[in-house]
Amino acid sequence: MAGRCGSSVRFTAHANRSGRRAKEEEGWSMQSKVEQRVKAANRQFYDAVADHYEEVDGRRSPVLEAWLRRRLSWLRRYAPGGRLLDLGTGSGFVTRCARGIFALRIGVDLSARILIQHQTAFDGGMAADVDALPFAAQQFDVVTCFAVLHHLYTFDGLVAEVARVLRTGGIFYSDHDMNAAFYRRFRLPLTLYRRLWYDARTKYHRVNRQITPELYRFAEWQEEGIEVEPLVRLLEEAGFSVMTTFHWFGLTPITDTLFGQHTFTNGWAPLLSVIAVKGSRIPALWEEHLTADVTAVS
Repeated sequence: MAGRCGSSVRFTAHANRSGRRAKEEEGWSMQSKVEQRVKAANRQFYDAVADHYEEVDGRRSPVLEAWLRRRLSWLRRYAPGGRLLDLGTGSGFVTRCARGIFALRIGVDLSARILIQHQTAFDGGMAADVDALPFAAQQFDVVTCFAVLHHLYTFDGLVAEVARVLRTGGIFYSDHDMNAAFYRRFRLPLTLYRRLWYDARTKYHRVNRQITPELYRFAEWQEEGIEVEPLVRLLEEAGFSVMTTFHWFGLTPITDTLFGQHTFTNGWAPLLSVIAVKGSRIPALWEEHLTADVTAVS
């Protein structure tokens, strides 16, 4: 009897472990399905708007272009070489601004159609996933993401691939994604603004009826903002030194006038900017340059 009871207990424990494992695997499977849905939505979205993206996006002002060129020139000065990789390149806004600054400008996007439509914007375009970049290790000196992070389901694959393709001392630069802390603090006015003055979903739907509310929701998966701490932790674990800043520049002429290029403390500006250096510390000179105009708000 004792033997049978012991056997039964061991069997129950094993069954419980099997049940937990099955639930975990089911959760992983569901997560994988959602992630694939997010990727498919982004591919479909940018295929659908490829012909009209520049005119609909609304942020492609000469002022923003000049600002980004200055930022790219600064990155090139400190990068180990002149090879630039732009992830989620879309219509090639970053690579166009990088013309004459970087010797090689490669754009990667899930949408082959938008790459073909804007192929003069870069030296080479590749339709690929940021989780599986078609390049050998240590091929690039700077990797950029401009208004891209909020389209991703997770950042694990992105960070791993950026770390792989960057040379030692290379720089990862991301900008113009919503900061989640700011969104939480100003959720109500932001929601009203998006509904009354800047309804991007409706604008894109008018351009192409394929862009349904569901497609838009999956394509803009992290529309409510990027959580800074988990992203920084991933980058640091991959061997990067990381600096984050928060700003308003490039949204509208009004906010450019009001806030200029000042940086703010976390939660008081909508745009997250990330600079990360692979395998070495960020020089103090960089921090002084990028935070010279910090406006502390509390």
